[in-house]
Amino acid sequence: MATTDDVRLRVAIVGSGIAGLAAARVLREKHDVTVYERGEPSVSTGGQGIANFPNSTHLLRDMGFDYKRVGSVELGAWNTIDKAGNHLNSVDYNMRERYGNPLVSHMRVDVRTELLRLATAPAEDLGLEPTAVPATMMWNNGAVDLDAAAGKVTLEDGSVVEADVVVIADGIHSRLRNKVLDVPVNARKTGMTCCRVAVSAEDAVKALGKLPSWWQEQRDTEQGSMRLVESMDNTARLLVMYPLRDISWMNMAWMFQTRQERATTTESWNADGDRDEIMEIFADYDDEVKTLLRVASEVKLWELQDLEPLPTWTAGRAILIGDAAHAMTPMQGQGSNMAIEDADGLRLLTQPGVTRDSVPGILEKIASIRRPRATKVLINTRFAARVSTAAERTSRFDYNCTYPGILNIMKEQATVG
Repeated sequence: MATTDDVRLRVAIVGSGIAGLAAARVLREKHDVTVYERGEPSVSTGGQGIANFPNSTHLLRDMGFDYKRVGSVELGAWNTIDKAGNHLNSVDYNMRERYGNPLVSHMRVDVRTELLRLATAPAEDLGLEPTAVPATMMWNNGAVDLDAAAGKVTLEDGSVVEADVVVIADGIHSRLRNKVLDVPVNARKTGMTCCRVAVSAEDAVKALGKLPSWWQEQRDTEQGSMRLVESMDNTARLLVMYPLRDISWMNMAWMFQTRQERATTTESWNADGDRDEIMEIFADYDDEVKTLLRVASEVKLWELQDLEPLPTWTAGRAILIGDAAHAMTPMQGQGSNMAIEDADGLRLLTQPGVTRDSVPGILEKIASIRRPRATKVLINTRFAARVSTAAERTSRFDYNCTYPGILNIMKEQATVG
């Protein structure tokens, strides 16, 4: 319950992706939140999938995330196949049993839509206190400059807004990151490219006459699984597939060494790709998966990049979160998970006794907990990009998938202290 001593802070969040909207959901509980987005309300949409691991699924649940509404699919087994379609091995990797929370997959656009609902729906619809005022969304007016000490954000239209807290969540190509850092840091190319598509069961049946047996089995058992198609020929090609929307769609991520650098695929993860080029690169893969690629409604290309660990995430009243702070490739599937963990970290700003003067110190405390962990997960992700077997890729899961949330970490630190 709010008390007369609680101070409502003015919070400006830059960016309306997963990190920004999750942050808005957390901070609206106690503060007045405005989200500034350079694009339209439909920004960052698309038919591709993402996975949330046990380290973030419980945090989303605590935010009120409705997995049923989103059509999320819990994933169990990890099946490895060679490029000809021959089964290599299966691992029953039940993360709910192992880590206490599930691994789930869903459509990115559906996740963003749900987080937007959690950020902006009336408090009573979400079971929140009446003081949890919905966040205000400001579209087509992104941030271009920052005075971190004063908490002043300059917007595209030339206006300047002042906030007690500035949360910078504007992605890997952040406009404001280097306003926080003393030495500029930009994204680093990894030499790998990812083609992302999603295929509906309806289109798959039209093209193949019936669903692939491995897809049909998941529908029959109502149990999703991860399917890794290895090239096994030192070409670094990999196809990762998992179900979406109650197993009525299949996500396909085709990863390969970058052939040609393009501005569109460097600057955006949502650039259109050349279907014929991907078909050529994976020409020796099984005809069944190539047919699914052929009938996908969208083909998106993403030149994989990450960030070197930053020396700081904070300056004055500003903090970096999400890809603006720690962009990483999808080789461990942790990008969106780190964004959710970051948003959860902002709960330190919702605790009793927070004042405008205490904000910089609280942001530094959040970063002191979040930055070392995100750096370790980045290192684990880079390791996964260098290995070639499913066992090696899952060898870092015990660290990645165990995160209790920042309030529990603070309790642990207090007990040790």
